[in-house]
Amino acid sequence: MEQMTSARPGKLRVRTLTAGTVRRAGNDTRVSAAKLVRVLTVPPVLALFLTTVLYIALGRAAFAAPIRYFEAVFTLTLLPVIPYGLCALIPSWKKQGRKLERSLGIVFSLIGYIMGTLFALLGGGSRIEIILYLTYMMSGLLLGVLTFAFRFKASGHTCGAAGPFAMLTYLMGPLWLIGYAVMIPIFVSSLKLRRHTVCQLLAGAVVSVSSLIAAIKLAGLF
Repeated sequence: MEQMTSARPGKLRVRTLTAGTVRRAGNDTRVSAAKLVRVLTVPPVLALFLTTVLYIALGRAAFAAPIRYFEAVFTLTLLPVIPYGLCALIPSWKKQGRKLERSLGIVFSLIGYIMGTLFALLGGGSRIEIILYLTYMMSGLLLGVLTFAFRFKASGHTCGAAGPFAMLTYLMGPLWLIGYAVMIPIFVSSLKLRRHTVCQLLAGAVVSVSSLIAAIKLAGLF
């Protein structure tokens, strides 16, 4: 009887450890999936998607010349990702973590958006180019003001996802509203990783859509 009693706790311990390992493995898998979703839906990736769709579907109506498309890729996609590479390569920056990465991301993005806006306004860009760049520039400015002035971390992720699909819907029809399905995994992954609150996620989407509406109005002045 004593041997059976002593054996039981050991078995229980094995079962407990196994269950804990399974739970940890499951949680690690969900975290990895959430991180993958965020990588695949970062604003520069969706900006590349938006500009490429416009270039293929609308051609010169969207970009006055092929070089304009490459300007858009450079200003909306390449410049905004530079800070992430710098933060990964420079040890002193890497130690400062996500806060510095986000701040530099906003600054570099704004530089790209302002450059693109100047290209469009001073270089005879199409109306769609002007709307595109004004939307991104105003969205970046609003996010910057909310972040640095009001200490409110509106989600750049939802901002960068809601804007492109709102623009595609405006330019190419309501079928593109289906693209908003991507907001579901973005919300879930952001909440899972505790990057944003629901309020911050919603605010990011509102920033981009309201910026698009304002850009459409302003584009009529040029």
